[in-house]
Amino acid sequence: MHMKWFDALNPLSSIFDLMSGARVGRSRRVAYLAAKIGLGAGLGLREARTLYFAGLLHDVGALVSPSGDFKRRDPTFVPVASAQWVRSLDLDPWTEVFVGQSWENWDGSGVPFGLRGREISLGARIVRVAREAAQVMDRAPMDVPLAERLARVRAIGQRAGEVFDPDVVRVFEELLGHPEVVLDAFGPYSPFVLLSKRPAGDAPMSSEDAVKLARMFGRLAGVLRGTPNHAERVAGWAMSLGEEMGLSERDLYSLNIAAYYHDVGWLVGNPGGTFGGDVQEERERLHSYYTQAFLQQIPGLEGPAIWTGQHHERIDGTGYPEGLAGEMLSLPSRILQVAEFLVDQEMALQGKEGAGIKRRLARLLHAEELAGRLDGPVCRAAMKRVSHDPEPASRDQEHFYHLSSEVSEMKKVLFATDGSEASKKAEQMVADILSKWTEAEVTVLYVSQTVPYYYEATPDLLANLSQYEESWAKQIEETVMNTFKDYKDRVRFKHLVGHPATAICDVADEENVDLIVVGTHGRGAIDRVLLGSVSHGVLNRAKHSVLVVR
Repeated sequence: MHMKWFDALNPLSSIFDLMSGARVGRSRRVAYLAAKIGLGAGLGLREARTLYFAGLLHDVGALVSPSGDFKRRDPTFVPVASAQWVRSLDLDPWTEVFVGQSWENWDGSGVPFGLRGREISLGARIVRVAREAAQVMDRAPMDVPLAERLARVRAIGQRAGEVFDPDVVRVFEELLGHPEVVLDAFGPYSPFVLLSKRPAGDAPMSSEDAVKLARMFGRLAGVLRGTPNHAERVAGWAMSLGEEMGLSERDLYSLNIAAYYHDVGWLVGNPGGTFGGDVQEERERLHSYYTQAFLQQIPGLEGPAIWTGQHHERIDGTGYPEGLAGEMLSLPSRILQVAEFLVDQEMALQGKEGAGIKRRLARLLHAEELAGRLDGPVCRAAMKRVSHDPEPASRDQEHFYHLSSEVSEMKKVLFATDGSEASKKAEQMVADILSKWTEAEVTVLYVSQTVPYYYEATPDLLANLSQYEESWAKQIEETVMNTFKDYKDRVRFKHLVGHPATAICDVADEENVDLIVVGTHGRGAIDRVLLGSVSHGVLNRAKHSVLVVR
């Protein structure tokens, strides 16, 4: 599966717009204008590309609140959360800086740092103007003539020297004299036209980043439905059953993507709303259709699109939305059907008395197979897994206990974290280590990534960015120390600045640890494809044992 950033992020930006209450196409409009202003200001194609993605992602933090509330619009929170999310992707490091400062104002009245004038990076000043222009245009009613709406956009120049950089405003006003720019950005068909405006030098997306995007949107769909971990649990079962059914590594990877995205139709079909009442059943029936239609816009996801569109179909034709049956359903879609069935039944059985959950799950699977609703071979593979594995998601624990039989003493452990969801799994593993080895001591390490500041870097700018990093490190420290509160005398936290993989290995050498624990998004037979850059770097450099928690 080969995707480029433009192909993946442009369709997904429609969800950014829908979920934040903006008019569809606003994110693409900001991206296009930011790149055009950058070129007009004399920047090169690489910088214009960075500006494009900064404009596209400038408000994504509104969707990724740590509280799970994607409607939160705290003006201090959004740019910080947006920058934090962008950092996790393999984009130009300056994308993060531009996004994190895109709410700053020329006169120092912006957030989150209150930067002033040229303390704000040039790219952020450009995104600020592009963002305001798009918002002003979208606030105008659709039936207002284009000339009148453009007059409203031009009016933002009155705040040059106050909110906006006067030089950036001057370039923007010159652009408004070009008819093709006006029609591309503000014309009646702008959202569709901008889908074809590809930034120069667009780069391929890594496999890991493709999974990160899918995982993010899977969680958003779960939050909307009140089940935040649903997609992740379905992905765990799907990968387990895919391996059992002998899928190739390529198909396993695509199946993982499909499992995370399988409910994204809830976001597309019900932007910013709630569920219930007379329309609940209809939305349930249509969400897989919307998922398939949405994923088909992304080159490289044609297969997962079909599989997700069929994940509520049934072998006997009683499913929805199309009532497909038998051989019309592909094997990956049959696996998704069983995986989601298992997750739904696990949730329904939690806290109930009687026969063990494993036995009851096996009975339910057998009943579905006998009724002809779910695929027989996949159900039998699931029953085998249910009988022999505690849970597919618990294979990390099996790895851990296997490791415990090989290590006679565990006295020093280095746990490297970045505060991500993947790190939280590793965090639980470290808690198990502390409970198993009463003499074990843990160093929790967070490394701030060094970013080359090659535009207008000033001491004040660097100090503010350093303050932001210190604040994030403090949040991580509070979270992990709460997890390890029963072992606080044996745990200490350390925050360093540098290249993460190198710093982790250096600390491991200095403290002569027995084990390094890191997290990754990788799963099953395709770990080597999906290992994150930090964990992969640690594995390549470390002289000590490394446990990568999936």
